[in-house]
Amino acid sequence: MRMTPYRQGIPLSVVAVMMAVPSWASAQEPTFTMDIAPIVHRSCVNCHRPGSVAPMSLITYDDVRPWARAIKERISRAPDDPDRMPPWFIEKNVGIQKFKDDPSLTDDEISLIVHWVDNGAPQGNPADMPTIHLADREWSIGEPDLIVSSPSMTLPAIAPDFYSTIGPSPTGLTTDRYVKAVEFREVRHQAGEAKRKAGDLNYFVVHHAVVRATNGAATTEQRGPGNFFVVWELGQNATIYPDVLGVKLPANSALNFDLHTHTIGTEASFSIDVAFTLHPAGYVPKYTNNTMFDSLTYDLDIPGNKETVITALYPIHRAGMVLSFEPHLHSSGRRMCVEALYPSGYLETLNCAGYNHNWVKVYYYQDDVTPLLPKGTVLKVT
Repeated sequence: MRMTPYRQGIPLSVVAVMMAVPSWASAQEPTFTMDIAPIVHRSCVNCHRPGSVAPMSLITYDDVRPWARAIKERISRAPDDPDRMPPWFIEKNVGIQKFKDDPSLTDDEISLIVHWVDNGAPQGNPADMPTIHLADREWSIGEPDLIVSSPSMTLPAIAPDFYSTIGPSPTGLTTDRYVKAVEFREVRHQAGEAKRKAGDLNYFVVHHAVVRATNGAATTEQRGPGNFFVVWELGQNATIYPDVLGVKLPANSALNFDLHTHTIGTEASFSIDVAFTLHPAGYVPKYTNNTMFDSLTYDLDIPGNKETVITALYPIHRAGMVLSFEPHLHSSGRRMCVEALYPSGYLETLNCAGYNHNWVKVYYYQDDVTPLLPKGTVLKVT
């Protein structure tokens, strides 16, 4: 019997197999100046530049080329790997996915960089190189209206973690002002190179600082309703408040700093700079900032080589918005989820995130996806 492509009157069915093709695949071979530099400048250079927190600069081709294969390896790690770069640990298969200032790479961008590295990491035409203004990266919130510095402190080369309160540092304000955005920076006044090993908790001297504004007099510890209060943690991004939310720096106020610090293997003197952008004088907020859900748990008993899951429930006594999600777990923590149990009984996962103790990120929801919680909702934190 001879096989033929078809029988009389009975056409063959054709099955088309569609393969996912990266958006860049039909273009010319990628180069650094045309294709890779815009991604690196957007997602890497805020940290990887002179004087910033990362160990090397990644601004120019000459900066990047020696690290090309290391970059490929770090961006290609599994999404739940705490050492994946750039640091952004939101799980992308569950929950809300639209965040402000998201530096994470898309699958297409990862594929593009991997292909560029595997193709020899060519430079391309220097004329295609995008310009970068390092002054614009000094503060991600833009030019500050006010910078308040903590007192300087010196840590020995090797010592246990240290907890202390320093301050007050006067704001110098003569009238009440409201905060639009705030950003923090650890300033090293004197230190040798940190003696780091993989997994060490010493990328920064400061692990976290509870920074709060006093209620008027610069020496009082009182904190008034709506006054500025932020827990700043190592590797944390800036905090940007919605325009309708009033976060106040009172007249004649000061900042106090409750510190948790690490030694880094060499003596280090440091202080903390707090940069503010402010609403104009006379601004009247629609809402005041007077609520924070904090799932501090001190009584954990974690068996060796076993995973422990802790859950906390928080009833919402009035309607409100969830502006951000911030996992803070310390060195044993690996993952955190937050869910909303609505009065109807419907349970929604808002987000889950991995955790790296060297990079404590705050995830700020874009305005059009900010969760709105009715009165009677219960937040479940796991």
